[in-house]
Amino acid sequence: MPLRDINDLEKLKKINAALVSRVERSMDQQGNAFSLFQTAISLENRVRTRTEELHSTLRRLEQSNIDLSAAKENAELANLSKTRFLAAASHDVLQPLNAAHLSVSALAEVQTSDEGKKLVRQVERSLETMEDLLRTLLDISKLDAGVVEPDTSDVSLEALFSSLRSDFLPVAKLKGLSLKFRPVNAVVRSDRTLLRRILQNILSNALGYTRSGGVLVGTRHRGDTIRIDVADTGCGIPDDQREA
Repeated sequence: MPLRDINDLEKLKKINAALVSRVERSMDQQGNAFSLFQTAISLENRVRTRTEELHSTLRRLEQSNIDLSAAKENAELANLSKTRFLAAASHDVLQPLNAAHLSVSALAEVQTSDEGKKLVRQVERSLETMEDLLRTLLDISKLDAGVVEPDTSDVSLEALFSSLRSDFLPVAKLKGLSLKFRPVNAVVRSDRTLLRRILQNILSNALGYTRSGGVLVGTRHRGDTIRIDVADTGCGIPDDQREA
């Protein structure tokens, strides 16, 4: 075979190899492009699925919020209706107690023995305590219902303390406790009835939860205001219950 034919054959082989290599690279690139296209399609489907799931979750949350808001509104309306009813029915609630007071008063008039009179006084005190508790609950209900407007006026703390001392001193003596009111010469602007009832409740609790020692009531000036303190030697409120 002539030398020139051999050289032409080698050139053809090289050209063929180059063409085959180019075709293979092109096929690889096409394969990679197709693979990338498939990956992109898969990611798009996953994103669409996740987006639909997110929208569905948001719709459920919105519906849950609507349901919770409606339930809260219904509960508030029911509570307000109950409060208004209790405030309006205060007279009827106290009527049985008033009848019991009259019966006990009639019973006291026919008692001749000391033991009988003592029992009558105990019943009277129990009825008075029950009436105070009921009136406190009714006052709270009236305040919640917005049917009580504070009647602000000048209130002498000295006269208020003197009245409270007369009410609670017999209770303190019965339990063997001391009850002291520090002298105060001050007039405050407040609702006389509500302020007295607040102090009645606090003093009642102080005496009720104190087994030995006593209760002290005093005041502290804070600028143009006065703070009334009720201190006792009772068990106090446990640390884990104070927040409640």
